[in-house]
Parts: sequence; C-alpha cells; structure tokens
Amino acid sequence: MSELWSVDLYNALLVFTLPNITDIITTYNVLRRLGVEHEANILARVLFKRFGIAGGFLLKYFGMGFIILVGLLTGQLVSSIWVNNIVLALVTAWNSYVNYKYRYVVGKD
Repeated sequence: MSELWSVDLYNALLVFTLPNITDIITTYNVLRRLGVEHEANILARVLFKRFGIAGGFLLKYFGMGFIILVGLLTGQLVSSIWVNNIVLALVTAWNSYVNYKYRYVVGKD
C-alpha cells in the first residue's frame, strides 16, 4: 500500500484542508491498526509540521489519550468547518492567481 500514498498527497490533504488534531489522530490510529506503518509515520511527520515537535512526539510515543488531553488543554480540539472552507477557498484562489501570473505574465517576458 505504500506505493499508493505519497508525502505530497498527505501534505496536500492534511495541511491545506486544515484538519483539527482529532482527525489526524483518528487517521493515525486507523493506519496503525491496518499495519500500514509507513503511512502512519508520514502522518506523524505532518503532525510535527502542523502542531510542532511536541505534537508529533506525543502522538508517536505516548498515544492518543495524552494528545487529546493536551489538545483539550490548549484548545486545539476546537475546529470550525466554516473556517476550514474559507481558508481552503483562499488558498485555492491564491494558487490560481500565482499560476495565472506565472503562465501569462512572467511567461511572456
């Protein structure tokens, strides 16, 4: 299954859709139970990037319960689907603008 998943795909799905920490933990636990260690480790690296070294370290070595406790204490478990959609729309619009500028403005020089 490792061939079907890539770091770029994980980064695109997990970072640009801005999931909350519980979604990442759930996916991580499912991957571990399926025996897909490679993908679970990629997910842990994404968590390192998104929530800092402490988040990734706690998920990898202490498990889900401790992360949920830390998340509750720091407010990371609160998420809003509206905020996620607005940020995703802004990122998509920015990428479209950059692609347009690169292809049609810079490319003509």
